[in-house]
Amino acid sequence: MHAHLPKAAQAARPAAALLAVALLGTTAPGAHAQEGDDDLGQTIAPDEADATGEAVLNVGHVDIGPRFADGEWRVHGRDDSQSPPVWRPLTDVVTQVVDAAVQQAPDDPDFAFLDAEPGSDLHVIPQTQAPEVIWLGWNTQDPEVMERVNRGVTLTMHGVDGPGHFAVFLQNGDLGAPDVLWDGDDPGPQELWVDLNTHTHANWVFTEPGVYVVDFEISADLITGERVRDRAPLRFAVGEETDVREAFAAADPADEPAGERESAPPDADGADDTAAPDDGSADDAEGSALPATLAAVGGVLLALLVAAAALTLRGRRARRLAERQDAEAGEGGAAS
Repeated sequence: MHAHLPKAAQAARPAAALLAVALLGTTAPGAHAQEGDDDLGQTIAPDEADATGEAVLNVGHVDIGPRFADGEWRVHGRDDSQSPPVWRPLTDVVTQVVDAAVQQAPDDPDFAFLDAEPGSDLHVIPQTQAPEVIWLGWNTQDPEVMERVNRGVTLTMHGVDGPGHFAVFLQNGDLGAPDVLWDGDDPGPQELWVDLNTHTHANWVFTEPGVYVVDFEISADLITGERVRDRAPLRFAVGEETDVREAFAAADPADEPAGERESAPPDADGADDTAAPDDGSADDAEGSALPATLAAVGGVLLALLVAAAALTLRGRRARRLAERQDAEAGEGGAAS
């Protein structure tokens, strides 16, 4: 899956509701992002420090983003919960989702992708900041990144391990339909294009408490023509009864042998077991194998067509959301 983040969503400025506020019609303080929010309009100093050592982040503002550390392209988290902010390697971080993040799953077909029974508990890192819950987003605002990268970066979720379902989505306004960015049920890499100088927050939803590890990558083309990428685990301890030490100890999916993360090739030794006999029946065997080969090819083509259709639908949804958000942004500018 490849999606392009709409301009209005990239700036993270449209009014966006917490999941419970948007879907259940309740009212909560701070439910809407404000145009003058300093966190959303942030700038990043070129001399912000890198920090090392394990850190549990459970409150305050954190952005995932690319950064050149000692000249190397790296995926880091910008920890703004302290002053001045510091950048931490994702391998050193566990994001704890506390019980104050619990909301109830809506009874709404637009949210069927959550794979949750209506009324069941969800742990939600919200798109708009809640004082007692971590506020997790991403940015492409590091000065060296903006200087050296050509146009933007690609955020990729290769997969997720966890006891429940995981999804990330954007929602524009109180009654806006969700725009799913990453869905733990979708197989294969899921890509999201993000322009330079972007700061975005979204809803991160977990259906069960426990340890989740997202196999995350950020890649980009530099203005020199070089392709850079870094892949790191994004670890979550969901629920206050979940042991953060267990989250730190969780395996990095990118460290698994390729054969365990992808389909292993056919066993070459098995070819000897099906060798054609010497009595002239080899031609018959080849003829009988032809329909099976054609069926396999047809299956592959069908899978490609289904995948293409899914990408088209997602692209149309992203374009519709972009058009709607740009129109609303234009109306807001005209009103001002």
